Amino acid sequence: MSLLLGHSPKLFIRKPVLVRASAGGSSSVVQTPPCYVKGADPCGADHVLLDYSHSMKNRPILIKKAPEELVYNDAEVTTIGSSHGWVASLMHGVGILRLHDDLNPVASDANPKCITLPPLVTLPQCQTQIITNVSLSSLSPEEEDCVVAVKFMGPQLSYCRPSAQGNSKWFNIRITNPCFFSSRLMFSKTHNMFRIPGSGGQLIASWDLCKDEHTPKIQVLRYHNLPQLSEAEREVRDTCFTTEHLVESPFPGMTILVKCFRQTVDGTNLKTKAVMVFKVTPMGRALYTRHLENITIFISKSESFSVRASSFPGVSPNQVYILDDTEIVLFSLDDSTISSSTERVKIDHVSPSRSLPEALHSETGVASAGRSSSPLQTPPCFVCGEDPCGPDHVELSFAYATRFYPKLIKKAPVELVYNDASDAAVTTIGSSHGWVASLMHDVGTLRLHDDLNPVASNSDPKRILLPPLVTLPHCQTQIITNVSLSSPSPEEEDCVVAVKFLGHQLSFCRPASQSNSEWFNIKIDNPCFFSSRVMFSKKHNMFRIPGAGGQLIGSWDLCEDKHTPKFQELRYHNLPELSKAERETMHSCFTSEHLVESRSTGETFLVKLFRQTVDGTSLKVKGTKLKTKGVMVFKVDDHGNAVYTQDIGDLAIFLSKSEPFCVRASSFPGVIPNQVNILDVREVAFFKLTDSSIIMILNLLGKRLTPRHRFDRFSSYVCEEKPSLTD
Repeated sequence: MSLLLGHSPKLFIRKPVLVRASAGGSSSVVQTPPCYVKGADPCGADHVLLDYSHSMKNRPILIKKAPEELVYNDAEVTTIGSSHGWVASLMHGVGILRLHDDLNPVASDANPKCITLPPLVTLPQCQTQIITNVSLSSLSPEEEDCVVAVKFMGPQLSYCRPSAQGNSKWFNIRITNPCFFSSRLMFSKTHNMFRIPGSGGQLIASWDLCKDEHTPKIQVLRYHNLPQLSEAEREVRDTCFTTEHLVESPFPGMTILVKCFRQTVDGTNLKTKAVMVFKVTPMGRALYTRHLENITIFISKSESFSVRASSFPGVSPNQVYILDDTEIVLFSLDDSTISSSTERVKIDHVSPSRSLPEALHSETGVASAGRSSSPLQTPPCFVCGEDPCGPDHVELSFAYATRFYPKLIKKAPVELVYNDASDAAVTTIGSSHGWVASLMHDVGTLRLHDDLNPVASNSDPKRILLPPLVTLPHCQTQIITNVSLSSPSPEEEDCVVAVKFLGHQLSFCRPASQSNSEWFNIKIDNPCFFSSRVMFSKKHNMFRIPGAGGQLIGSWDLCEDKHTPKFQELRYHNLPELSKAERETMHSCFTSEHLVESRSTGETFLVKLFRQTVDGTSLKVKGTKLKTKGVMVFKVDDHGNAVYTQDIGDLAIFLSKSEPFCVRASSFPGVIPNQVNILDVREVAFFKLTDSSIIMILNLLGKRLTPRHRFDRFSSYVCEEKPSLTD
């Protein structure tokens, strides 16, 4: 059965959950249709009565009693979503997941079931506070062979077998390919595997429970029959926050991939603009289709599912239902029309209908000398090698983007270089203005160093210890996207350090305040900013974050209320014509957006980077390689016009895992103008804007450095006065 739980005025569940509910061992043979919660009323001290709305005709009204804590989520408990009618909740204080049948509309009110799973185990450099979804391999966690899989935001994927009782424990896997960090998990009965679609839709990773659980099987998709879009349709879709959902057909042997394109309304609410559906063959062909015949698909925050529409009068066939806390959408595949309701889903749990006895439904960076007294101006460069230098230091060799620049050797601490192991206690994050940030995981503290600035002092390096991180409720502070400084040195009195974490949290502090320094934390609910990178705009005197898809830029004014962002909505112009092959390639790419400001010209650029996984069969710690397939650059004006361009004049843009920057090429002989330089641990690519050609050096660092010694933090220093790029 399916139940979609929505967002009532009285409820505070912000994330809708798709619930596949089953009565487990119930003797009932009733089959319930897809439905969602349309209301909730108090019922005693700790319960509420949920009122369900069904998608089929002439269905009797159903009232269900549920615990208040699953509806009125607070800082201690979060309702995650469901699978097979079992709703998962996370108790943050103790790090424990529970499975409930309370939100199954036909489960017992008098004797609800609650299964407590073992305490979560957090892998090094991972987090277990933000969960994308939960999936069960069978109808009930009480079955002996049932496996529960949990996908966390970021690298971690975990399994356990609840029926093992006292022997139940988590089996944890670390996936380093970032295209899976925000993806959702599903269980395929056809393949007997847990499967995850990668962002962009190039890959599907599958874990076989009967074999080595660490090693996934990778299916590389090739897209066919993509529809020809008008310029207006392309401009809309190119700015959308896009998600991929893997669905198994009710008919044996058919797998469906659904792409949902959504835009932000009023800064926070997401609205569906388009849906694309693909039938995936065993050979990896993803065939665009508008004909699912008798199939209807339901998508929410829980495990997506499909049903035979003819089984439920009133359920329309060949449609995709999208149920969220802010919208209910019916997308007709026949004519691509969207009918939507602004009714707020109270608890967004949806589940497929079934007979109740069966189921209820890093890396390198750029540096500046900051406010060093050295008058030397260093060009963009990266680390091309290192050699041991005593027990706790190494000597770094820099390669420069310019010609005829003397070789420079820099001494640096071992802990900032040899920290790519999954169990490292310290992680080098990246840099801003030549100050490299590192995270000490055991104490939750950030440090700023000038050790990787090639012109900083070897004998007197500077290290600034920031106050202990504060984790907001339902957020995490173990995985950081990047760090940005508002001025060249954190020692300046008015300098503010901004840290963007994977997920909701954005934090600021003023290091120069010394004993009074503390973190000012902001929670961002719009998911299009969860994986984005923060940068400081000197022109606007604001920290700015581009949203995924590029529709929005969020800005925080340090002189006003820091909690309330200002949003700039972009309108795209002059998009280039793409060939069929180009469209099919870019359609499957893992896409990231980077905001860059030229301090010399005052121009703002939005760079879209399109990358695909190379050798996708390797997703282990050392094996993931991303290869640049395309770059698009847009000039952004103060009115929100984003104009595609192949001419940025004398500027050269540098992208890495740190704050992006650009320089005047004429200031550094050998730096090529009108070019985007992409530097990563496994790729160095030069994208020439004039003709869109790519010169690529894959595994440059891997050839020069051993895997253990590989330095994969490209610390970028966005300072055109004294720029230097270190990889």
